[in-house]
Amino acid sequence: MKNKDFREIQVSSSLLVVIFLGVLALGVFIFLLGVSVGKKQSALSAPTRIVTQQIAEPVKEPPPVKTTAAEAASETQTADPKTTAAKPQPKETSTPPAAPPKAAATKSNAPARRGLYYVQVLAVTDRAQAQAAADRYRRQGYTVIIVDPPPGEANYKVRLGGYASRDRANELRTKLNAEAGGKTDFWIVQY
Repeated sequence: MKNKDFREIQVSSSLLVVIFLGVLALGVFIFLLGVSVGKKQSALSAPTRIVTQQIAEPVKEPPPVKTTAAEAASETQTADPKTTAAKPQPKETSTPPAAPPKAAATKSNAPARRGLYYVQVLAVTDRAQAQAAADRYRRQGYTVIIVDPPPGEANYKVRLGGYASRDRANELRTKLNAEAGGKTDFWIVQY
């Protein structure tokens, strides 16, 4: 073999250090970029029980409407006798409150709600599933809001509370954990 077939690359120790540091910096940059993309991806493909740290003002439901026997009798007299004769009139009934208007219960950009803390208990793409969960928590006595997804997202968020301090929201999360029998993935969010 001839010496011309081989070429030797000679690198000084200072140039070798510069190359090593460059490769190291490039590796750190790629790692941090991967972490950033991973966080965004996990936020997009989060499980159905995701809680963020946004809290809205509690939604107040209207008081129940009570109908007495006298009111029912006066309504019967003014109504068509053919349609009311077949229906028995209750002596005293308590009608459940009408469902709060969806706009009031689910509006997510009301300025009065800003700055409050909530416990997010659910984030799902199906509006009906979010409404069912909200109704279940309302029956348990919690103040519930449903936050519509912002542009570019698909999850409806179910949130409980509406507290001025993060500590009160944390107490609610602790209570929910105890009721669930373990640690949940509920988040405290400021909204």
